[in-house]
Amino acid sequence: MDLLILRHGIAEERGTRDNDDERILTDEGCKKTRRIARRLTQLDVKLQIVLTSPLVRAQQTAEILIDEGVAPRLERFAPLAPGGALSGLRVWLESNPELQAVGLVGHQPDLGLWAETLLWGSAQQGLDIKKAGVVRIDLPHPEGQGRLVWFLPPRVLL
Repeated sequence: MDLLILRHGIAEERGTRDNDDERILTDEGCKKTRRIARRLTQLDVKLQIVLTSPLVRAQQTAEILIDEGVAPRLERFAPLAPGGALSGLRVWLESNPELQAVGLVGHQPDLGLWAETLLWGSAQQGLDIKKAGVVRIDLPHPEGQGRLVWFLPPRVLL
């Protein structure tokens, strides 16, 4: 399975809204995320689905991926909210064996911890995925260990 992990784009500062879950992407965040999505398309990234955190900034990021043709559909996925468990993803992947290319849009530090666990079997707390940064993992089996294909900060993709 081709697993593409993308951190949400640049969002409003913390404290901008009463409910942090409702923070939106800034204009700059939208523009940069769109450019990165276009670059992913140029790199021939084709996903079957994008799973997204239910938080607004992540959903907006996922919608940009859909708009730019990286994937045909998205699905809200509660485990991608801050504090969500990787075990939820593993169960979802097991129950969808027909899918071979899946995108995830979420938040730090969780995405970095998930990527570390998928790659090295445990979280090392050192993989810092920048906003709109991408980690691509070849994951032969949902319960197994993956192989790192890309770890790209946004400046490389822009």
